[in-house]
Amino acid sequence: MASKTGKKASGLAVSLVALSVVFGCSTAGESGAVLRVGSRNLRCPAADLETALNRESAKVREYYVGCEFMYTRVLCDKGTGQQASACHPAKPQPPCFGGGCFTEDPVTFEWTLDESLASAEPAPTAESLFATP
Repeated sequence: MASKTGKKASGLAVSLVALSVVFGCSTAGESGAVLRVGSRNLRCPAADLETALNRESAKVREYYVGCEFMYTRVLCDKGTGQQASACHPAKPQPPCFGGGCFTEDPVTFEWTLDESLASAEPAPTAESLFATP
């Protein structure tokens, strides 16, 4: 009975290693670009930088690059055909204002302002709350 369990575990380990090799080869060129872009924002030696893929959409991959309790986000466009992927620092989340907050595009991971918020009426003032009808 123990030999069947051992075979299943070793088969699973081989599958995981094969999957990581395939995925690692597909993003090997991208990892150097991610480190270069991330190192511009962080003041750490290159040997101390760590990267992690945070999330992925149909168009971009978002990586975290960090060291010494600091991190920065890096976005890499997925390359198509002969074109290599291009990486750039992700923009920080803009602050909210009287008309509303920015929303993140789930495909590009960029912050966009909803047009309905931009054309909305200004927020009511406190005087309108206490006015008699």
